[in-house]
Amino acid sequence: MGLLKGRATITRYTVSGEPPDGFWDFIDRRVKANSFKDIESSTEEISVGWCAINDYFDTEFAYMSYAMEPYVLLGLRVDQRRVPATLLKKYHRLEMDKAKSYMDEGRNLGRVRREELKDKARLELLARIPPETKLYEMVWDTARNELWLGAATRKVMDLFEEHFVASFGLELTPRLPFLVARDLVANSPLAPALEEARPWGPLAWEQ
Repeated sequence: MGLLKGRATITRYTVSGEPPDGFWDFIDRRVKANSFKDIESSTEEISVGWCAINDYFDTEFAYMSYAMEPYVLLGLRVDQRRVPATLLKKYHRLEMDKAKSYMDEGRNLGRVRREELKDKARLELLARIPPETKLYEMVWDTARNELWLGAATRKVMDLFEEHFVASFGLELTPRLPFLVARDLVANSPLAPALEEARPWGPLAWEQ
């Protein structure tokens, strides 16, 4: 579940980097430029973009509805359509049978032609299959440079991190439990013991 309903599944991040002057104007421009774009009437397989945190149809953000200073509240809408392998195999076979009916007896379809027919079948199916819509909530505390995402799977985190960085040019660092504990004991005698108990080597941003 996300942040607004049910038990929350949360990934916590630290936001780093220097946004330009006129922060809220910058945020407004970048949110609207990277808002969700509908793929319902296309053959695109996936679309990722910002929407209202409580309404994935709202991508207009009237009166900066996402802003509750110092918080930015947004939804990441992900629309994705998939062609089941068994369905593609069926329609690929139909396309090949149709093509063979126009060929001389005894001739076979070449590999390139078979791949072309497979792509044709796939595109036709993509045009007919509606995308599945998912919404992931985000709360960004711009005063403390902290952010919460209502998801914890690696796939969703990758989509979110990529879109956030592309939108705002700021970096995200996941707040792993070890890192949170390290901040809490940074100036205490427990710090060396915690470092010795580190479950992994240096992280990428520490090297």
